[in-house]
Amino acid sequence: MLFAGIDWADRWLDIAVLDKAGQPLLEQRIVYATTPDPVAAYLALLQPLARRWRSTVTGIEEIGLPFARSLSAADMKVVHVDPTRAARHRTALGIPKNDRADARMIADLARQGIARPVVESSPPSQALRVITHAYRAAVRDRMAAAHALRATLSRAWPNAITAWPATRGGLGNPQALAILLAAPGPRAASRLTRTQLADLLRGAGRTRGTDREAERLHLHFHRPAMLLHPLVEEAEAVRIADLTATLAAAADRAARLEAQTADHYARQQHHHITACISGIGTILGAQLLSEIGDRPHERFGSGRALAAYAGVAPVTWASGTTARVSLRRASSTLLRSTLHLAAFSWAMHSPGASAYYRKRRDAGDAHATALRKLGRRLVLCLYHCMTTQIPYDDAAAFGYAPGEAPVLGRKPPLGDAEIAHARELLLLPGSSLAEVGRALGVSAQTIRRYVLGEPRSR
Repeated sequence: MLFAGIDWADRWLDIAVLDKAGQPLLEQRIVYATTPDPVAAYLALLQPLARRWRSTVTGIEEIGLPFARSLSAADMKVVHVDPTRAARHRTALGIPKNDRADARMIADLARQGIARPVVESSPPSQALRVITHAYRAAVRDRMAAAHALRATLSRAWPNAITAWPATRGGLGNPQALAILLAAPGPRAASRLTRTQLADLLRGAGRTRGTDREAERLHLHFHRPAMLLHPLVEEAEAVRIADLTATLAAAADRAARLEAQTADHYARQQHHHITACISGIGTILGAQLLSEIGDRPHERFGSGRALAAYAGVAPVTWASGTTARVSLRRASSTLLRSTLHLAAFSWAMHSPGASAYYRKRRDAGDAHATALRKLGRRLVLCLYHCMTTQIPYDDAAAFGYAPGEAPVLGRKPPLGDAEIAHARELLLLPGSSLAEVGRALGVSAQTIRRYVLGEPRSR
């Protein structure tokens, strides 16, 4: 049996092959510029070395490389060597740091079994992972473009920001983008007639209340406002138009990828499991399945291992009579962030999840801690349902009778006694909303809404 180690670089691959006893059989470098198919070249190097060369175990530090993925698709066994463990092994043995020595060391680690087998998901699951990652990037770019446009408008044309508050969709509203593209400055916007504004709104997709909205915008753009020098305003208008076009393109890209994500999600093997969980919609379900894969039993082995991979299982440090429990940081950041959102949505729509969340909060857990524990419950439910093909049942997940579901409702952040205490604190000289909020463990916005009775700000 052969064991190979691959040390990759931007321009070449260093290969080292060892036999079962650890004796080197081959050391070779494959240069990308002179090798159109590195996988075929690698397999051609293995063929003369052994009769059962296809059983070669190949160790590599980065399994996301096209070489590793193509090699796995060619039914070759690929194992993942942890780069941190490899670096510690190199330091402990005094191995020099060069590409050839690294390839030989990786092959030896694969021979000793100090590696983790790579369990590839099915092609539909891999395709879903690619699409969901592209959608995440598109949403991130859309947010960055929106922030850049808002920052520019706040410096050059603040009146445009107040024209489309959050209650009307904000600057990402297609109607706002259409008008900002047509009139990217205060003087140009004030020259738009009601008819032109109505035509722009209809072109952006508005069908109801068009004339009323055009009248509102016409009055808003004719209010007294701070104006810059015409030349400066013209330059700022060019900048605003460019940022608006960037935001419109980013929004279109995110919408297209969202549709593609929904299409790939509907084809998944475990789609029926996540689709019946309350609060888990198309995007959250697609992101969960893309990060877990469709072979969780082979990849993780147990629900506890999947929870550790997701970062929702704590780490216990024990020495003698001392024990300390801390947050697990070495985890999949994508799956952990997805679980945070999924747990929050789950608690808002599932009676059992909502009761569990309130129970953890009443026990003294912070909001993030309660969501993390709820996310662990969600991961364990998903693992059980995906490995046994049993449909998700909220009553079975949280142990209540089907006809006796807990009341789904949000508990107010402040009770009557706490509200009265907050009002007493506000009467003290020098007190502030922030200080009272910190004393009660809530935000200043909560004090404004529940103690002072002010409407919720947008």
